[in-house]
Amino acid sequence: MAEPTFQQRLEYYGLSAVVWLVGRLPYGALRRLAAVVGSIAYHADKRGRQVARANLDAAFGDKYTPKEKARIAERSYQTFARTMLELFWAPNLSPERFQQLAVVEGLDHPSGHKEIGKPVIYLCLHYSNFEWMSLISAYIVEPGLVITQKFKNPLLGAIFDRLRSSTGHQIFPQERAMIRMLKHLKSGGKFSMLNDLNIDPDEAGVIIETFGGLKLCATQMHAALAMRTGALIMPVECHPMPDGRVRMHIHPPLEYPENATAAEVTQLCWNVLEPSIHAEPHLWLWAYKHWRFKPSEGDTSRYPFYSNTAKRFDKLVRETEKAAKKGAA
Repeated sequence: MAEPTFQQRLEYYGLSAVVWLVGRLPYGALRRLAAVVGSIAYHADKRGRQVARANLDAAFGDKYTPKEKARIAERSYQTFARTMLELFWAPNLSPERFQQLAVVEGLDHPSGHKEIGKPVIYLCLHYSNFEWMSLISAYIVEPGLVITQKFKNPLLGAIFDRLRSSTGHQIFPQERAMIRMLKHLKSGGKFSMLNDLNIDPDEAGVIIETFGGLKLCATQMHAALAMRTGALIMPVECHPMPDGRVRMHIHPPLEYPENATAAEVTQLCWNVLEPSIHAEPHLWLWAYKHWRFKPSEGDTSRYPFYSNTAKRFDKLVRETEKAAKKGAA
């Protein structure tokens, strides 16, 4: 590995100092701090603010006024700030302490998903405190695997790896993740992953429809792994509670036909979780470029300004539509 640059070292020491400081704050102070930090970030991040507003226009049209959309976008920044601050605070968690800070619903499902040796994929969105959902699962079920993405600054990656494994999870890099997770599931393991990552059409994605017609190129990894190993797919979500605690809700295992395609399973996963975005839109990460690609044909006026066309995306759209017609026949 190349020698870190001065800027990379500066970023590392800066983030390390922030993590150290946040870890020594009382938990109750994090919400108030997140409201301030998130609001500052929203007003300072012009580009992200534009992306968030464009996404809200695409998803909701005229359901909300411009003023209401601006408030949703700002609160989304505050939600993400709270998620990061609580991740920085996570080394303070313990099996006893988490019970004071979190309420879990759906844990004792008849599927037996929490049994040792039962392969399960827990699926969530960039919604509310998605980081804590992964951390808490180590206590309520068992420690699992966490896939990490490369940072431009590898020194920062080491900090986040330490935080995300603070409750017992095992960290491994994104390279060859499919093979590693396949082996993990076949041995009866469990892991969590995000369902709303917009991937490049060249990366073996599938097309799903979101918000009544916006097409998104999503990862099919969870669907392919579940169909190959028989693992359960359990959608999960997290909601903040008025008293500062978080409520983690585990949905029943996803049900799908034996002959379902990976695209159909991925769509079903999204369909379970999207209603929560409609109910509490400020909890989703709107500053993320969810719709980086759009079809080159048809009415694409709903798509955000940053959306681009791509031949591979068009091909995936045609393949998805063809498979849907074949399945309906």
